Amino acid sequence: MTSPESNFAKEKILLLLNRYALSYYREDNCVEYFITDKDTGEEISYAVVFSLDNYSKRIHVGKFWPDLYKQTESKYLSAACFYILAHHFAHIYHLPHEYRLCLETRPATNKNFFSRLKDFGLRVKGSQMCQTIEVCGTYPALDINTSMINKKIIEDQTTLFQV
Repeated sequence: MTSPESNFAKEKILLLLNRYALSYYREDNCVEYFITDKDTGEEISYAVVFSLDNYSKRIHVGKFWPDLYKQTESKYLSAACFYILAHHFAHIYHLPHEYRLCLETRPATNKNFFSRLKDFGLRVKGSQMCQTIEVCGTYPALDINTSMINKKIIEDQTTLFQV
């Protein structure tokens, strides 16, 4: 990791992983991620969903609401979470870097969060319904270890992927 953004990601990912355990549940081309506080065992987030569209060669971020901003001393942890989860998703599907990373978000959220993730090169591709925009970029070729993200066993599958 040599660029300034990469050093930032590395430092903040280590901080994230010291405080939180990350796990995932994979179903076909969709992955739901979970963030759990290591000290309390409390599940912080259950609204982080990535899916794969092989036809258009896209990683679609369906939901990214990790709720880390509600935690104490959480500055930049949401960014670190985005970095590591995008890489984890690409790793588990063995995706080449020409796959695009796309999401729909509100313009203010893009301005205040996604546009600041410089390594991803996220750019507005157009407006969508309900005052949202489509933002696309790439996931950078960073050397990020994602092996600590554990597969989650879900016993009650009726609660997953509900809107």
